[in-house]
Amino acid sequence: MGKGYRSWAERREIIRAVIAESAPPPLATFGLSASEETVFRAEAARAVDALARNTSAFKGYYALPTARPFNFVIATSAAVIVGAAAAASYIYVHTQKDPAYPIYAALLSLSVVAAGWTIAGWITHRNTIRQNTNTMLFARFSQATFGEALHRFHCAFGFDDHTRVTIERVRELRASSSEDDWKAATSVGYLLNYFELISTGVIRGDLDAGIVKDNFRGVICYYHDKCQPFIAHFNRENPRVYEHLIKMRAHYREP
Repeated sequence: MGKGYRSWAERREIIRAVIAESAPPPLATFGLSASEETVFRAEAARAVDALARNTSAFKGYYALPTARPFNFVIATSAAVIVGAAAAASYIYVHTQKDPAYPIYAALLSLSVVAAGWTIAGWITHRNTIRQNTNTMLFARFSQATFGEALHRFHCAFGFDDHTRVTIERVRELRASSSEDDWKAATSVGYLLNYFELISTGVIRGDLDAGIVKDNFRGVICYYHDKCQPFIAHFNRENPRVYEHLIKMRAHYREP
């Protein structure tokens, strides 16, 4: 009997199994170059993901409530253009016998300037956001403190995502007389605070959501899921603790 629900991961495996049933020749027989093989593998993975979504009855992600601070600039520019158009229309209706071409030219110039200001501002805003995002994401990994925190975290809790970080285990490490255990306990908060900072930046519109998703989606999901009992404990005590990290993980979930 078939299942009533299949996860997207299972649907991907089904699609791969169907393709494998056709017994295609090995990839090596086509004599692909390294760049061609990279392209074909990436496009094939993208196609499988798209088909897995399309065969699912539930396709919606949790919509991340991302702030868009540049919308104020767009609204201001639009108001100027609409105001100029309204003024030109009013002048045209009341001066049909004596057209006010200089005024029309001035209003048109004002509209063009407003549109140009918006476009130039949007380009600058986009580039600044992307630069800040890349700096925030990758500069941290070059710092010895971050690398040490990762090392101590995994020495204490391992790499298996089924071994969860609990508040009891962290308290046990904090109570230990070993300095290494204390630093391992501290690394949990250090890493989660960093991912909370990244999540806050995305939701507030200060970081590029696309770059974070393409480069950090798996990392955020892994550390959130591994530390989920620890996160849930503090979030129950104070809903604002790790709230943005929880929203990011919900956004990245697959039904």
